[in-house]
Amino acid sequence: MSLVRFLPAWLHAVADYAVAGTLIVVALAVGGSHKAVAAGVVIGAVVLVVSMLTRYPLGVWKVLPFSVHSAGDYLAAALLMGSPFALGFHATDMGLSVFYVVAGVAVLLVSLITNYQYSPRRSLVSSQPQAA
Repeated sequence: MSLVRFLPAWLHAVADYAVAGTLIVVALAVGGSHKAVAAGVVIGAVVLVVSMLTRYPLGVWKVLPFSVHSAGDYLAAALLMGSPFALGFHATDMGLSVFYVVAGVAVLLVSLITNYQYSPRRSLVSSQPQAA
């Protein structure tokens, strides 16, 4: 569900891969407790795999409909915002905790403005010239 269908599928796909890579790299580079690092790596890896499986412009094995992918976006946002508290590293790994919460809010905002009605056929039809 989107509040505003502003963001096109291709740009959402770019954001997905950027978020996945950033989560993994930052978690490993910053370090911290096992739970804090694992949260970033696992959530990043899941975002990466789901992105690769989505039927949208940058999907590799186009299995998941983009509308189903949207549920994963909301789940990823919730996991990012909640993991520091649920896993108990919010006080010991403050830097990663803040990063995860901010990343979760960003994922949520992107999800709320994405046009999840992407279809390769619809894109082809809309890009063909109209008959006079």
